[in-house]
Amino acid sequence: MKNAVIKIFAALLRITLSIWLKVVYNIKAFNENVKDLKAPYLLIGNHCLNWDPFIAGSYIKYDTRFIASDSLFRDKIVAFLLTYLVGAIPKKKAVSDMRTIKLSLKTLKQGHVVGVYPEANRTWNGRTINILYSTAKFVKLLKVPVVVCITKGGYMSRPRWAVKGRRGILELHYSVLFTTEDIKNKSLDEIYDEMNQAIQYNEYDWQKEHMHYFHSRKPAQYLENYLYICPECKKIGTLVSKGDELACKNCGLTHRIDNYGFFTDQERKFDNPQEWGDWQEDRFREMVAENDFLYRDTGARLFAENKNGKPYIAADGDLALYKDRLEFKSANLNRTFFIDDIFGNTIQLNCIFDFYYKGDFVRFRFYPKNRASAFKWNHAVDYIKSLQEENDK
Repeated sequence: MKNAVIKIFAALLRITLSIWLKVVYNIKAFNENVKDLKAPYLLIGNHCLNWDPFIAGSYIKYDTRFIASDSLFRDKIVAFLLTYLVGAIPKKKAVSDMRTIKLSLKTLKQGHVVGVYPEANRTWNGRTINILYSTAKFVKLLKVPVVVCITKGGYMSRPRWAVKGRRGILELHYSVLFTTEDIKNKSLDEIYDEMNQAIQYNEYDWQKEHMHYFHSRKPAQYLENYLYICPECKKIGTLVSKGDELACKNCGLTHRIDNYGFFTDQERKFDNPQEWGDWQEDRFREMVAENDFLYRDTGARLFAENKNGKPYIAADGDLALYKDRLEFKSANLNRTFFIDDIFGNTIQLNCIFDFYYKGDFVRFRFYPKNRASAFKWNHAVDYIKSLQEENDK
């Protein structure tokens, strides 16, 4: 009886949510190319919004079960939504997970669609990142057609660094990438290259061409979640947003952003946040090459995991980044995390940095909330690990 009530409630919630999202984000679906395609098949796409799985699955005629990181299931409300709204299939990040493969095969045999975002992360700058090679192996294993859904306007509708959406337009473009016969005849490298090419997309290229208006009263609010280095004084963590303005507390540099997603100042250093982010990445690489100690956050809260798999507060303190490690120090607890032994790192809700360290789950939450960038920690670990992997070759 309880399960029946939950299923009815979830069905009503899906209908209500679908209507709400269509209105709020002004969704336009172009799905003519896949209307006659019968399930089972795999659905992939570029990842812009938290709502991507639900939105992409709402405009095809079969139930779609998306693969989602198991870290998302730690929150009860999010776990409920993932389970009952999109039938999510949990997966441990950065590790082989036979349970995920078995559940995916079972889902396909039942005549459903399996969905996956090959980038494994939402974009921070509106540009698709290279997909995981393991997705090509997954495609080869499943042996079902592959459909691509490219979301245009998703990043502008809700930039990852923001906490509120903005109404403009959101387009969904569906197409068939591989038939079953294609997958059978292609090598893993061919599947990877063609799939990687198929989901490449840059929101700023699209926006420069169309210039859609995305309504927001505070279009720059919380941009410091993503941009954390001032291009004028090169200081870290001194950028603060308010309304349509991002300013440096140290040197006074100011950039205003409009409702089209571009900086408007006459003497601006960059045209848009993506360009600033590209410069920031180059600057960070210089910092790694030149320094052992890189930066520190004083408002870091460390969480560990209890026997039931629930995060609990371990200590409040400072987190420092060095070229090969993270160092956490508090009044009663000091811990060192060597970057070589960190895996499965990801960001939740902009201010939460999760990873596994030698098999143990670790979480850092940064304060002030949405003012201290968790992105800079995740990006640092990714880049330093890539350097270490290159050195090991």
